[in-house]
Amino acid sequence: MAIPDTIIFATRTLRIGTFRCRPYEPWFEDTGPISGHLIVFPRTSVRITYAGSRPIVTDPNLVMLYNDQQEYRRGKISERGDLCEWFEFAPEIILDAIQPYDPAVDDRRPFRLTHGPSDTRAYLLQRRIVEQLASAEQPDQIYVEEALLALLNTVVRGVYQASGWHCGRSSKQRESSAAELIYGVKYFLATHFMQRITLDGIAQAVHCSPYHLCRIFRQQTGSSIHAYLNHLRLRTALEYLAEGTDDLAALGVELGYSSHSHFTQAFKRAFGAAPSALRQRPTPQQLRKNSKILIA
Repeated sequence: MAIPDTIIFATRTLRIGTFRCRPYEPWFEDTGPISGHLIVFPRTSVRITYAGSRPIVTDPNLVMLYNDQQEYRRGKISERGDLCEWFEFAPEIILDAIQPYDPAVDDRRPFRLTHGPSDTRAYLLQRRIVEQLASAEQPDQIYVEEALLALLNTVVRGVYQASGWHCGRSSKQRESSAAELIYGVKYFLATHFMQRITLDGIAQAVHCSPYHLCRIFRQQTGSSIHAYLNHLRLRTALEYLAEGTDDLAALGVELGYSSHSHFTQAFKRAFGAAPSALRQRPTPQQLRKNSKILIA
């Protein structure tokens, strides 16, 4: 049986998929138990009944939570069927997100709630992630990973707070202080920024979960890891340009960008000009022009 799932992004700890099932398809009512711990954003109205529970009318105003191997049935409401996007997270990431709200969280069935309100910011963020992945020029992997962890954090906070669930502190002890963690991340980026690195790779290098890594790095630096890495690469590119580098396509790849166009777009957003425009030393006239722009 061909279940209508399409995987559009996958790493060791994260996956994104789209689900499109029309009501006339033979497997509409039962597509089998869920595989993985998922948060699901419906795009249509559907009746979902978890095994042993009352039916839930799902629609775009709700976000659904599924534990791995959750059994459920689907019922028709909309003629469009069941259209949704789903986001799967590794168990350790789910635990990190839920523990502040549920310290007794069970790693086998971490979601004790089945659904909750879909925060407007979260709904928009997940749509943007999916749309960017579908575009011709896909975003950096680290950007996607950080966006997914931010999405998970927003969803969990909204669902658990809306339910009135008791909020407690996590008892999990970190192996190093925030300052030590930030030092480790910056050292890793400084020595690997010209390579194709992933959020999971950084987290393993500093012995921290990706979820805590993103949260603490932003708290301590005011920046996402993706933005910090991008600035590091682009400012290094300026040094190469000042030294007379001619092959801009090779430079972009060497700095870890997926393509010449990706490098050029990032460079323009950061500096307001293409790399080729800054390859030569500016003339006094250009300097005066740029200074007027900056002062204005």
